[in-house]
Order: sequence, then structure tokens, then C-alpha cells
Amino acid sequence: MQQNKMKSKINIAIIGAGSWGTTLSAMLAQKCCSIEIWTRSKDVFNDILKNRRNTKYTGNLIIPENVKPFINKEDLSENIDIVIFAVPSHTLRDVIKSFYDKLLNNCMTIKGLVNVAKGLEIGNNLRLSQVIKQSVPEELESKIAVLSGPNIAVEVANKLPSVTTISSTNYELLKYLQPILSTEYFRVYTNKDIIGVEVCGAVKNIIAIAAGISDGLGYGANTKASLITRGLYEITKLGVRLGANQLTFSGIAGMGDLVATCISQDSRNRNVGERIGKGEKISKITSGMYMVAEGIKTTKAVYNLANIMGIELPITECIYEIIYNDLDPVKATDMLMGRKHKSEIEGL
Repeated sequence: MQQNKMKSKINIAIIGAGSWGTTLSAMLAQKCCSIEIWTRSKDVFNDILKNRRNTKYTGNLIIPENVKPFINKEDLSENIDIVIFAVPSHTLRDVIKSFYDKLLNNCMTIKGLVNVAKGLEIGNNLRLSQVIKQSVPEELESKIAVLSGPNIAVEVANKLPSVTTISSTNYELLKYLQPILSTEYFRVYTNKDIIGVEVCGAVKNIIAIAAGISDGLGYGANTKASLITRGLYEITKLGVRLGANQLTFSGIAGMGDLVATCISQDSRNRNVGERIGKGEKISKITSGMYMVAEGIKTTKAVYNLANIMGIELPITECIYEIIYNDLDPVKATDMLMGRKHKSEIEGL
């Protein structure tokens, strides 16, 4: 319980009031942090303000009184210590741009910028910390961190035990953020390998779609275990080529998050895959979703990146063909199972 005590009140701005942003707001508010949470939705704003709930995204989760919602960006306070970005990856750059002046005004007080979304930016295939670095005032470039791990929002909201990783190249920032973000049910570890942590968080969503397709087709535990293990190999292969530490991929942000996202009934990416496996078209699935499944767009980014780098990622290639070229999932299975025989590990 001692880890919940802080020397002074921390002022946190959470940009994005989806399921994860709202869950984090409630969790951190219970530690007596002062929370401001931005939403573009008037309905969400009113629900939090009047009912202390975000019914659309977090159901009956009670949002403490020290969480203040706001819509107008000008209403963000001038004494923020930490900014948490909890918006979909494809909107991150534009959202930061819209907050640029407020971030600039807060440069002297902001100690950390934390991204909690998982994905790559479409078009230039940048990791999200790179997007943030390109988008924020120069004074804040050394204050960027990412939070990633097996963190299904509804489970954290219900205070079920979970671990996560906070990553940055700035070790002093990690030491500052770790106790603030930790609770008795949410244990935060540090990892300086931000490349590996971000690659894990992005690519595992593609493998989760594959795992969901397996479920939708009625395949069993053997198939899912095969996808998880070979999927981890793909994630590691890409990450190491990008400069990551191989050990990261067997840790919380790697294997931990991959397993959770592939098996949880609350995983949006797994659920998308399951619906594909049962015969639904991706256009119908996405048209009916109000929460983003990051793996859909990330598949295109990783597919393009792998082609540029000359890396073979068979599962990713199949998911790309299924989503963007309407490949039949059963044929995709045949393609994977019929590939040329080879060693499990290159060089061995």
C-alpha cells in the first residue's frame, strides 16, 4: 500500500476518453492525483460530469470526483505534470498538433509525456514515440515514454492484478513515472528498450487478429499456440532488425501482451479476427465498431515496412491479404501450413 502514497499531488492530463484512457483516469484519481480528461464527445463529457460514468466505453465504472472532463482544448490547465496520450494511433499526430500551444505553455511544468496507444503511423511507418517527438515542442522531446503490457482495460478497471512496462530512453523519467503509475493491483516495471516495447505493442495486435480467425474457424488450442509462438518469432524478427533488445520480446510487453490479446474475450483485435473467421467482411465489422481495433491499420503499416526491409513475415502477410484483398481465411491457413520446410530458428 505504501506505493500509493505520493509526496505531493500530481496533476495529470489524459488526452482521450476511450476505454483505456477512462480506466487510467479512474485508477490514478484513486491515488489522489488531479485528473483532467479530454474527450471530443459531448455525450461522454456530460456522462462523466453528471453521472460520474463513461457508459459508452467503461460501463458502470465509477469515475471519481477528482476527474474533470473537458472538450475545449483551451480549458486544459497550465500546471500539468504528466500528459497521457490515449487516442488511436492514426489520430495521434493531429491531436498533438491541436494541443501544441497548450503543451508549449506547459513546457516548464510537464515532466513526462506518456503514450498508451499501440500501433504504427500509416504512411511513414513510424513508431508512436517518433510521432510524438516530431509533433511536440522541442523542450519536451526528452520527456517521452510509452506504457505497454497485458492490460485489458476492463480487467484493470475491475482491479484484477496486472503488470505493465513503462519505457523511455530517459531513465530519470522512468524512475519518476514508475511509482506514480503503480498501484497495489497495477505493477509497473521499467524497460529502456523503447523500440522493442513499441514493436511488441503494435505487431501483437496483428497476431491477435490471426488468433481470432483461428477461433472463428473452429480450430483448437494447438493452432492458437502455434500462432502465438510463430507470431512472437515474427515480432522479434522485425524488432531486432529495427534495433530492439531480443530479451524484450520474452517479457511483459512481448509475450505477456501477446498472450493476453490473443486469448481474451475482451480483446478487440481477437474479436475482429473471430468475426472474420466466421465469415463476416471487414467492411461490415469496422462500420459497426465505435472502438478502434489497432491491428487493422497496423497490419498495413507492418506489411509495408517488412517489404521495404526485405523481411518475411508470413502471418502478417496472410492477415494483410485477408483484410485488404479478401483472401479466404481457410486458403490463408493452407498457405501457412504449406510453406517450404525449414528450421524453427534461422541458423540452427
